[in-house]
Amino acid sequence: MPRRAGVRPRAARARAAGAGNGGDALRPVSRRTFLKGVGGTVVGLSLTRLGFRLAQTTAEDEVYRYYAYTGWEDLYRKKWTWDKVTWGTHLVDCYPGGCSFHVYTKDGIVWREEQSAVYPHIEDGVPDMNPRGCQKGACFSRVMYGAERLKYPLRRTGERGEGNWERITWDQALTDVADAMLDAIKESGPETVIYEFGSGEGGTVNGTSPAWRLMRLIGGTTLDSNGLTSDFNVGLYQTFGKFQFVSSIDDWFHADLLLIWHMNPLYTRIPSAHFIWEARYHGAEVVSIAPDYNASSIHADLYVPIEPGTDAALALAMCKVIIDEGKVNEAFVREQTDLGLLVRQDNRRFLRESDLEAGGRDDQFYFLDEKTGAVLKASRRTLDLGGATPALRGDAPVKLADGSEVRVRPAFEDLVALLQAYTPEAASKITGVQPMIIRRLAKQVAAAKAVHMLQGFNVNKYYHGDLMERAMALVMALTGNFGRKGTGMRGWNSAQLVPSGLLKTRPGLEGFLQFARKARKVEKRLLDEDDTLTEEMVAIGTVQEEVRGKTVTDMPATPLMVPPAFYWYHHAGYKEVWNRPEWNDPEMKRTFDEYMQEAMDRGWWDGLVRPAPDKPPRVYLGVAGSTLRRTRGGFKQLLNEVWPKFKLIVSCDLRMSTTAYFSDIVLPAAGFYEKVDFRFPTAHINFLTFTDKAVEPVGEAKPVWEIFALLAAKLQQRATERGIDEYSDDGGRAYRLRDVYDVFTMHGAIKERDGEKLAEEIVKDTVRVGALPEKTDLKKVREKGIIRFTGLGADALGLALATDIKPDETISPLRWHVERKVPYPTMTRRIQFYIDHEWFLEAGEELPVHKPNPRMGGDYALTMTSGHQRWSIHSINVVNETLLRTHRGHPLIIMNPGDAEARGIADGEEVRVHNDFDEFFIHTKLSSAARPGQVIVYHAWEPYQHRNWKSYDIIIPGMIKWLHLAGGYGHLNYYPMNWVQQQVDRAIPVEVEKMV
Repeated sequence: MPRRAGVRPRAARARAAGAGNGGDALRPVSRRTFLKGVGGTVVGLSLTRLGFRLAQTTAEDEVYRYYAYTGWEDLYRKKWTWDKVTWGTHLVDCYPGGCSFHVYTKDGIVWREEQSAVYPHIEDGVPDMNPRGCQKGACFSRVMYGAERLKYPLRRTGERGEGNWERITWDQALTDVADAMLDAIKESGPETVIYEFGSGEGGTVNGTSPAWRLMRLIGGTTLDSNGLTSDFNVGLYQTFGKFQFVSSIDDWFHADLLLIWHMNPLYTRIPSAHFIWEARYHGAEVVSIAPDYNASSIHADLYVPIEPGTDAALALAMCKVIIDEGKVNEAFVREQTDLGLLVRQDNRRFLRESDLEAGGRDDQFYFLDEKTGAVLKASRRTLDLGGATPALRGDAPVKLADGSEVRVRPAFEDLVALLQAYTPEAASKITGVQPMIIRRLAKQVAAAKAVHMLQGFNVNKYYHGDLMERAMALVMALTGNFGRKGTGMRGWNSAQLVPSGLLKTRPGLEGFLQFARKARKVEKRLLDEDDTLTEEMVAIGTVQEEVRGKTVTDMPATPLMVPPAFYWYHHAGYKEVWNRPEWNDPEMKRTFDEYMQEAMDRGWWDGLVRPAPDKPPRVYLGVAGSTLRRTRGGFKQLLNEVWPKFKLIVSCDLRMSTTAYFSDIVLPAAGFYEKVDFRFPTAHINFLTFTDKAVEPVGEAKPVWEIFALLAAKLQQRATERGIDEYSDDGGRAYRLRDVYDVFTMHGAIKERDGEKLAEEIVKDTVRVGALPEKTDLKKVREKGIIRFTGLGADALGLALATDIKPDETISPLRWHVERKVPYPTMTRRIQFYIDHEWFLEAGEELPVHKPNPRMGGDYALTMTSGHQRWSIHSINVVNETLLRTHRGHPLIIMNPGDAEARGIADGEEVRVHNDFDEFFIHTKLSSAARPGQVIVYHAWEPYQHRNWKSYDIIIPGMIKWLHLAGGYGHLNYYPMNWVQQQVDRAIPVEVEKMV
């Protein structure tokens, strides 16, 4: 661990604790003396860590004056007395999180926390959500007061990464940061100020929004969070035009078949997993499909072991069985999907109005009516077929506008032809799954009344994860398992709260109406251009206006976010990595560079390449994220390629992460129980979860809103002193600094210490859009701790749920599409399996197919997979001593005993793991739960916990799939957290060697 100002090394503390015993560590003591000595030492250490100084008394004297010992019973009673109990939650991006806790405080210190178990019963016959919470949340106070906690602003005094720091004042720190930002603005442009946020601060008041707000005001570059974390379910997006739809966890109970596919809920969904087993007790069958026999597989009715990355082959074979045996839900397929739309047999593209009429629409499609044989227009306004029956079989001749004739047939026919290659026997050779199991699975899905597929964020971290997810969705669509209770696939949604701190420039109703009026103007213009747009499509169009720099709010027109892939490609050395053909899809027809250049030439990503290739980044600002740990291959690529380009690197965090250790300025942020906030909501839970300020922040730590309000004030002050005011970015957007603090604080209405006022603003604005009950205010939230949402919110991400939230029902997404026949936001306005973008046709991926994992990193015998570990939420808890005692306490690689024996490797031995990209060292854990040829490293360990500071990420090249650079096609257009390129890190070829 790095040494921090004000914290003595553990060995020094131990020596100090024993300094008065004359060196006789074994001196006999009475039971009472032992209890007093141990208790005093423990409390003394805690108070010393917190920086408390008790006048004229020692910590031991103070504690034992209060705890006058009269017997063990009294000690026990006093242990359970508190000064106050407050609401708490953990403002971190866990899945799905939002767990309500009680926080117990005594003498200004949080001593413990426990689940509040206040969740109400929602639907008759369905279990409630109680108690919600996991072991990480139950000991977060150990992180608050741990040795890794940041307490004071620090400035580097040696080289980056040497660990030499000086403690400085907040004014000194903010002045350094403001001056560096002003230098960048003046010399290179505001887009060279890079803002990256992470998963460690999921607050709404003090989370990612304050720095994001400041970046918008000055024209800085904010990197897309899904592009950074690789948490974008790209296959769902390609199929539905969105991925932010998800059922509430209690809706799982309605399923009679649960497919756990690319998820290990007993590791990653600890507070929610009980619904799976309660559904099982209720009669549901649980199937686990995974390469390894994981903790969730143990409890399943059927475990299906599969070769990593071959899931598309399994799903497509299931589809073939379903079709061959006549088990297709044809009514659902005809109405809800694009499989009834006609495809030209000459060029494999959909038949369009522009093919049939001069000046016709490029997004008007057709189907063949089964009853009349007529070629009819597919409605763009509704999914209601109006009595027609789109044919799924057959073909027909069509005369084009130029007089020529082509034959067309439904996309379903193309699917049937494709599936001839995916018999259960053929798929078995690819997947390792026996044909009889494939047939059994297919028949189970077809026979079930309600199938829910629990697929996590693991699938999208495979290179061809999009194909896998599209194929999995096809299984569900062929059997009609969307838009009903107990059905669907797991996406993500976190949009019900109105982000007042990001959008508004004025407080209260005035500011809300100001924003709403401007948004309405954009919506009206979009509808004037196309009156068939749904509410969801209009919302997407509105946010895309913001992305392209056409501001919908009164904030400057800075792009909301930009994909990080272009920053990595141009400035972090990934161009060379991504252009290695042997590490890419071998079916690529051109080089990665050629695809990138074409995407740029055709304007698909105009305005989103920030900073430009000829503008090196100047200032890096990270909030609650560790880019050197999280970016795949980042500890190698970022440190070597982009770190030297930054004039100043700033980390704002709770703890000393690896990135903070290699920063120039470190700003200490308040912890989860040290401020008023809400954990960002998700429809999985559908509750607004409150955390109150139980104690003052440790040392000089500050809430994030306060930090960035102060930075805005310092920017305004230093800009005035240096004569810097108006300027433009490389997109010609104008900015000014003379009133940046005034605008940041909504013209003084919400200043740096007014986080509670901002919380009230957020609640009231959310009530105004109908997403919280009427008359809800912060007082009521503080009283109840949790408030159930009543609506979806007002933006595109919330509307993606496409369902009504009812007070006495679980949440089942996509019901508007199925019940009200509302079109989907895809190119075809249907669930889209056939994508006729020219690049997809070139790749042979117009329909989902199986493709093998590219050899990313070289051709090696073992395949490394990963996932979230059970003992930490990302890296926040990886040095939590309480949790370290619950397992081996260090990073490890899980290895099949047969593979280990063949290499002469024993359990617990340190080994070298390597490929052509790099190497790292780690201890083994031998387990037959890992399949032969597979090794597993559960991620989030900090690099400083490994030899040479190299964690498992160091051997991951961080490839992105070239096809995700495509654009200019219906829903294949970027907006924040959607259609964004992301690095992949699963199925990495490696070798494991015994240390010599």
